[in-house]
Parts: sequence; C-alpha cells; structure tokens
Amino acid sequence: MYERSVAAGEILIKEGDTGLAASELYVVKAGKFEVLQRRQGVNIRVNLKEKGDVFGELALMYNCPRTATVAATTDAVVWVLERDVFRYFLRNAAEAQASEVELFLNSVPILNPLSQEEKLQLVDAFDEKTYQPGEKVVTEGEPGDYFYIIKEGEAVVHQSAPGGQRRKVNHLFRSDFFGERALLVSEPRIATVEAVTPLTVLALARDTFLNVLGPLEALMAREKSPQVIAQRLSKLGTFKKTGSPGRLPAEVLIKRRKRGKNGEVSWEVVRARGHLDEVLEMRKGGTKLEELDLTKETPTLILTEGAVLGGGAFSRVSEVTEESTGNTYAMKRMRKSAVVQCPEHVYFEQVCILGGLNACFQSLGLWLAAWCFMKHSGLNAAT
Repeated sequence: MYERSVAAGEILIKEGDTGLAASELYVVKAGKFEVLQRRQGVNIRVNLKEKGDVFGELALMYNCPRTATVAATTDAVVWVLERDVFRYFLRNAAEAQASEVELFLNSVPILNPLSQEEKLQLVDAFDEKTYQPGEKVVTEGEPGDYFYIIKEGEAVVHQSAPGGQRRKVNHLFRSDFFGERALLVSEPRIATVEAVTPLTVLALARDTFLNVLGPLEALMAREKSPQVIAQRLSKLGTFKKTGSPGRLPAEVLIKRRKRGKNGEVSWEVVRARGHLDEVLEMRKGGTKLEELDLTKETPTLILTEGAVLGGGAFSRVSEVTEESTGNTYAMKRMRKSAVVQCPEHVYFEQVCILGGLNACFQSLGLWLAAWCFMKHSGLNAAT
C-alpha cells in the first residue's frame, strides 16, 4: 500500500469506470468523502466515508465497473492498495495455508493409507473452524453432515446416561478425529463433542468424506474401539477401575550377558516396571491390541539384549529382541548419574524420537526399553 493525498472536491472514483480506473481499494487515513449514485439522471448521496473506512473493495475481487462515485468533501489522505498486489498476497497466503494443512494431514495417523493425491484432494476440501472452551462442536441426537479432525486444542466426548446425567466416554487431542459414524451409517450423532480449550478443527463435508475416507471405515472403527479408548483414558489418569490416577503397570524383563571376573559369560535378568499400554504396543505384532482387556491382561515384556550398536559418554545403544514376536528394536541405556546431569536433554530427545520416528516406524519401542532401564537402580537411569 502507498499513501496518496486528495484535495477537497477531487473525484477519487467515478461511477461506471473500468480497467485501471477500477483496480484500486482505498482506506481513509484522514478527511471525509461522500459516496454518490446516479439515479434518474441525478447524483444522490448514499453514504459518507471517514477515517478508518474502506471503499472500492469490489475492484480487488472482480473486474467490474465502479458502482458509485466517491468524492472528497475535505482535504484528505488515503492508503491505496492495487489489485495485483492484493491478489499476489492473497495467493501466497492461500498457498501457505494449503501447505500448512497438507503438512498437518501428513501427521494424522488415520490418513497414512491415503495416497499423496488423495491428501491433496482433502487439503482443498477441508474447512477450518474454531470453537471456544465449553462450545459444542456436535450435539448428541442431531443429524451429522461433517467429519472433523482436531488441528489444535482438546475436546471431550459425552454421552447421555440414565437420570439425565452425562457420561464422559473419550478425550480428544491434536490429530484425533470424530463425527465419522453419523456419515457412514446415516444416523444421528451418538455423542456430544465439546471444546475443553480453544479448539481448531478441520471439517470435511459428507460427499468428500465418503469418496475419500470411506475405505478407511475399518481403521477408524478400530481407533474408536473400547480398548483403545480405555488406553487413552488410562493415560489421562481417568481409568477409574484402577482406583489410581496413574497408568496400569506391567512387568518388563531385560535379559543381558554378564561377564564374570574370570571371564566367564552368564545371563542375568533385570526386572523393571513399565506401562501396560506401552508394553501392549510393543507386543502388538504377536497379540492383537483390540482383543486385550486392559483391566485383566497384564503381560510381561521380555527383551533379550544383543549386539552393541553404538555408545557415547552418557549412554549405550544395543539391539534387543522382543521374545513373543521376535521383533528387533534399539534400546538406549543410561546411567542414573547421566540423567541427573542432563534431564532436559533426555526429555527432549525422547520427545523428538517419539514424535519423529513413530510416524515412519510405528513399532519402534526405543524409549520404552530405555525407560525400563531408567527405573532400575544402579546401572539404570531415573525418570
């Protein structure tokens, strides 16, 4: 934008002008303008423009004649925005927003089976919507026309219970989805979804959802199974059957070679305590996660340490094999003293590994095994 001075009585826009004369938007910085329209051969004042007002905006969007005459009634100053400049920044903003949505969709696990072309189709089809805490996104009993993926924020899912009470059945975070059932089976919403924090969602209309995401019905159903939801709520400390705010425990055994003073090699077992949901995640190659009841199943994870892959001043990375599935993982072992010296480094390294590698290698259990060593005293690091 650039600044332009306008003398009193000067006509800035003339009704009927086209081409270059109809390609600018104006923002009043100072002074006053009158807006005139010609009716039955007479110019009639239909509006006034003062500081902060905008006029000429239709010229930025459409190649159409000016619909009114605008003249300065006092000496004035305006900011001028040309059509080409406006469209350049609008196009860049649209491309940046599309790239942001595309990048986000690549991080949504449920969409991993889609091709890049199908994801690009979704980029253009999604509408972004925002909600304030306490605001309802969908309401139980109402018809459903949209499928939602959470881009930012948290939401809680409630269902009606006897006596007019509400029962919490799920808690949703970034990349979680909801609203698919009403579209797949053409029935009213079976639950209410309410924003807990400022919430931004991507909404997808019924037709596009059925065409692109319809084949993922089985995968979406698994993600909403009672067992998976129980896992989620247990991580939030709301798994009430345990009577404890923590997550369900599981035993982890790590078998490793030990060299004696005379050079003899024997095996020793390090016992550690892990989280049940993480143990099941590592065992899912041998046991289907959806068939396990988290309130009854307490499997033991057994890892056998093999060759050393690498090491440094604070840690050592070894190859380990999970006994029930035969899957191979990398396990990082750290001494307790090393963790105490650099706790933030350890934490952020874990976040980077889980956030970056899980999308590509979903069975990677590197940090579960490391956590098990952390829980073991002496040679192992503290959490």
